[in-house]
Amino acid sequence: MGKLEIALLVVMGIYSQHKLTTADDGEDLHYLNEWAVGIKGGLDVAMEVARQHGYTLIRPMTYIPDHYVLERRGTRKRSRREATANTKRLLEDDRVTLAEQQKTVKLEKRGFYTERGFNDPDYKHEWYLMFEDNKPHMNVKECWEMGYTGRNVTIVILDDGLEFNHPDLKDNYNANVSHDFFDNDTDPTPRYDNENSNNHGTRCAGVVSMMADNHICGVGIAFNSNIGAIRVLDGALTKRLDGEVFAYKREEVDIYSCSWGPQDNGELLDGPSLIAQKAYELGVKEGRGGKGSLYVWASGDGGKHDHCNADGYASNIHIISVNSATEHGTIPSYSERCASTMTTTYSNGYGRGVVSSDIHNGCTDSHTGTSASAPMAAGALALLLESNPDLTWRDVHHIVAHTSKKRPLSGVSGWYKNGAGYCLHPNFGFGLLDAQAMIQLANPKTWQSVGPLHECRMAPDNNSSLPLKITPGTMVEVVHTSNGCQGQENEVNWLERVQVVIDVDHDFRGRIYAELESPMGTVTPVFLERPKDNCKKGIKAWPLTSVHNWGEKSQGLWKFRVGDRQTTDDYTGQLNSALLILYGTQEKPHHQNVMPECDLSS
Repeated sequence: MGKLEIALLVVMGIYSQHKLTTADDGEDLHYLNEWAVGIKGGLDVAMEVARQHGYTLIRPMTYIPDHYVLERRGTRKRSRREATANTKRLLEDDRVTLAEQQKTVKLEKRGFYTERGFNDPDYKHEWYLMFEDNKPHMNVKECWEMGYTGRNVTIVILDDGLEFNHPDLKDNYNANVSHDFFDNDTDPTPRYDNENSNNHGTRCAGVVSMMADNHICGVGIAFNSNIGAIRVLDGALTKRLDGEVFAYKREEVDIYSCSWGPQDNGELLDGPSLIAQKAYELGVKEGRGGKGSLYVWASGDGGKHDHCNADGYASNIHIISVNSATEHGTIPSYSERCASTMTTTYSNGYGRGVVSSDIHNGCTDSHTGTSASAPMAAGALALLLESNPDLTWRDVHHIVAHTSKKRPLSGVSGWYKNGAGYCLHPNFGFGLLDAQAMIQLANPKTWQSVGPLHECRMAPDNNSSLPLKITPGTMVEVVHTSNGCQGQENEVNWLERVQVVIDVDHDFRGRIYAELESPMGTVTPVFLERPKDNCKKGIKAWPLTSVHNWGEKSQGLWKFRVGDRQTTDDYTGQLNSALLILYGTQEKPHHQNVMPECDLSS
């Protein structure tokens, strides 16, 4: 072998003329008594080369023809020094095409996350991402290790604005999907005042998209995602704008995150306008190239005196409604109970808050309530969409339902199993969101998209006997006999959401209680008492939404009961109508052939 050839091998790293010694290569580097050698002529020639040069042929290399693993007799198994002369003599043999002494090397997964964490100063306070004191988390770091960080996924925060030039957000900011609907311009910067009352949107955005390894604040769950903002909360909102914001740039927006709704004072019954509902429908039909944009909503912070089925935004069928759990896996004081909540993420309550960006280029570790939980879910869903961009909005809803976990929240009473085998809780829905489990279920090689959404409507069997009078301490019942619209284009056999659209007169709306019993025996409260709501208008054409029959069969007797469970005072009312709406699929979704574990004893 000539000098020119040896020089080329030096450049390629196959042959080295210098001796490597101690600390330059790190404390863990050692040279082994093992060479990878390319030899022309087949196994017999390789054995002869090994014998002549004082080596033993250990084995051929399985996937690289004409290459072999050799060991040199009489050489130390591990050494801090390279046996350069031995390698040189092998390369001078015309039958040898390659010779490389093997060495130990410490490899690191390439990407932002390593076990060392990040250099962002508040990252160590993001307890909801850490497995500390054996407290379960949402398996977000595991997704980072898989390489998913929200890249190429666009999330828009609908809120009071966004400080888009914040140093921990600016490089992820997407101006093209941002808008200020108050000033009618493209600058969603919040209005500044002495109370810092418009910091909410910037905090929500940081939970999703704070950048990683930049020595600022903390790390967003989808720290490589694109973040946009629609400024819509700093003032009175007309119902026209209510609709326009949900359809804005729907072709380009993957996820809309909303941490707001009607006041959580336990007195209101309010929701999206008809035009807003139309916008939702356009979003799930036309968003993301026809796969459907995702709408993520905070379920509300009204606590025991409010009920999120009185919030028509959070209970809409196109929404993923998100509630909160404390770091101890318990119910925070502000948590609202209702059957429309799908999933849960962590937030404050009897402990630490959530880390995020703040206005005036600031940072915070005290973002709170379901306002923090919804963007936390939006960030996890961004990781999911990066892993499988072909998921439809309905696929994502099914994946959330199928993978959210009871176990981290199992210390709280109130869990039960529905007729299909899903664990459900009136506060937590299907349980704690699990980002890694979602990605694993959504593997593009195995995931089968769910069928089209069907809608089956029916009046009660005893419709002619309505209205039914409601007096203190009484419940009235109507029965719906369902065949799931069998034989029709809208046939529903396997359930997702169920709604009862009711018309109830009552002198004290806050005393109304309602529940729904499915043909499979699942009894779900769909409206709870709200003692502060003394409205005399009752409930008019209002949908009570439940996810607690997910996966059940639709056929059989449905029983809807409504009444006043209190016996004091003389308030009365009557049930005028109760329309049952079943949403689901004609065929059983493929993933439901293997149901998640639901152990009520643990």
